[in-house]
Amino acid sequence: MLLLAVPASAPDTRLLLYINVVVVVSVVVFTAGVVVALLRRSYRRRVEEEKLAAIGIATARILHQIKNPLQTIVLHADLLQEDAVAAVPAARREVCEAIVGESQRLVSMLDELSVYASGARRALALEPVALHDLVRQVAANEGRESVETGVRVDAGGIGEAMVLADGYYLHQVFDNLARNAREAMEDQEDRRLWLHVERAGPLAVARVTDNGPGIAPDKLESVFQPFVSTKGKGMGLGLAICKEIVEGHGGRLDVQSRPGEGTTFTVTLPAYVEGAPPAAAETERREPAWS
Repeated sequence: MLLLAVPASAPDTRLLLYINVVVVVSVVVFTAGVVVALLRRSYRRRVEEEKLAAIGIATARILHQIKNPLQTIVLHADLLQEDAVAAVPAARREVCEAIVGESQRLVSMLDELSVYASGARRALALEPVALHDLVRQVAANEGRESVETGVRVDAGGIGEAMVLADGYYLHQVFDNLARNAREAMEDQEDRRLWLHVERAGPLAVARVTDNGPGIAPDKLESVFQPFVSTKGKGMGLGLAICKEIVEGHGGRLDVQSRPGEGTTFTVTLPAYVEGAPPAAAETERREPAWS
């Protein structure tokens, strides 16, 4: 018996075509969904690994910084148990001063870590603040210590500028920047520190400049990262805290440096004008005092 193939009608052909298209699209969609799910899982795993790595690095640096003063405290405490040291008032006093000094250093580190961990921006009490008066206070403090530090302070470029800020935290920023500049110049004879404030349109700009050794270009971008320090001491949180405080005020903290010539930290904040909305604090680049 001879069987003849009966051609499918046009409606049946279109139906088969639609079914094939639906099947193909379904397979593609399913495959794409599987790929996306795998990519998301891989991304989450990578993010978790990066977080764990960052936590590990931070923990190692914290432990390293805390371990040094603790070792010094334990060492000097052992010395106090020796009769030869305990019986001599001068030696006993020297050991006790070392213990107290390292203990204060440890407390300072933990305070710094606590401030960074808590997030200073969440506790800002904003009110009109005379930025020029605040920076002059920092300059006066540095000037009083100049007999011991040997740093010549130039505050002649402080003009008037009002900002809406938390005076306590903002003072901490400039005090930290001035202290960093002073410590950067410890190993040189000519030590100069410039403090500058000006009103630049809707912005208030303050600069802290030193003529220290400067910062290497490859380290410049990381100076604001936590646990990064160009100094041999400290936990490396000072500039990270300063940046957080300034940004909490709606401002910016920037750095310019030339190796062998010095460093300038620039704080740019919205200027305060009663009844006017705050401006965006876009940094205005200018040449530092040592140029």
